[in-house]
Amino acid sequence: MTSDSMTSDSSGAGLLSRRSREVLSTDGTRLFVEEYGLGDDAPLVVFSHGWACQGRFWRPQIEHFANTHRVVVYDQRGHGWSDRGHTPFSSSVLGDDLEAVLRAVVTSSRKALVTGHSMGGMSVMGWAAEHPESVPLLSRGAVLASTGPSQLVSRSTLIRSPRRFRASLERAFAAGLAMAGPEMLDTRFNQRLVKYGTMGPHASADVVAECSEIVLRCPPAVRGMWGRVLATIDVSKGVDSLAVPTTVIVGSADRLTPEVHSTDLAERLQQRGQLHDFVVLPQIGHMINMEAPNDFNEAVARLDAATEKG
Repeated sequence: MTSDSMTSDSSGAGLLSRRSREVLSTDGTRLFVEEYGLGDDAPLVVFSHGWACQGRFWRPQIEHFANTHRVVVYDQRGHGWSDRGHTPFSSSVLGDDLEAVLRAVVTSSRKALVTGHSMGGMSVMGWAAEHPESVPLLSRGAVLASTGPSQLVSRSTLIRSPRRFRASLERAFAAGLAMAGPEMLDTRFNQRLVKYGTMGPHASADVVAECSEIVLRCPPAVRGMWGRVLATIDVSKGVDSLAVPTTVIVGSADRLTPEVHSTDLAERLQQRGQLHDFVVLPQIGHMINMEAPNDFNEAVARLDAATEKG
């Protein structure tokens, strides 16, 4: 369901036209959705952000695609302007929320190219697991960026330590991020923490500052609750339900969801004839769309061109 009200202004990304709306998820939770660029007749791309971020995390993609596309971003529940709701956080909730957004924005003539980063990629896989019949109905393609379906803690390279200690240390790192709040945005320690965990060695100071500001503005309680979900999440079932051409993209310096996840995803998709492209960007970290926007946008554009008539 969507609200009938829709406002327009020129804030958002640069001077691009922005329209906002509310979408109600299955359980009635209000999700904040923004649309940029052209109208309903234009090719549709929908972006789903990751843990502790929000719709504006996709700024480089909004700026790139909105001149030729209808670009839709939304805040995951508990993030940004979306409500937290009363349903316990879970992978099925991620899928239900994406289903609600897609049902609200897809038209009879325009299916969505759905791009998910990190937890947003898990949203895409969770959506395919919970709503397999909707995948070919609502989408023409998918991008899984810097993500994995399961074993996030055991496969992370965030902490270099003996395996028996790694899980505890990584939970401690996540707890540190969960405690940091908006009042700590400008501390060098917090920016270093975010850079170490989410970016490659050559990330610019501007990218570090922008990503840190987004992550640390997420309410600490929300970061903590979703962090506990991610520690045990398993959306593997959804990989086999992604019955659309799919691009997998990852940075070689991603510590949170390292390349091994994407390699496995690409192999499974290849076996089913659904892999469109597998892109590995050298020395790029987890925040791949912010660190390497040109390469990221080109990968999305290739899939967009291949599926736009589908």
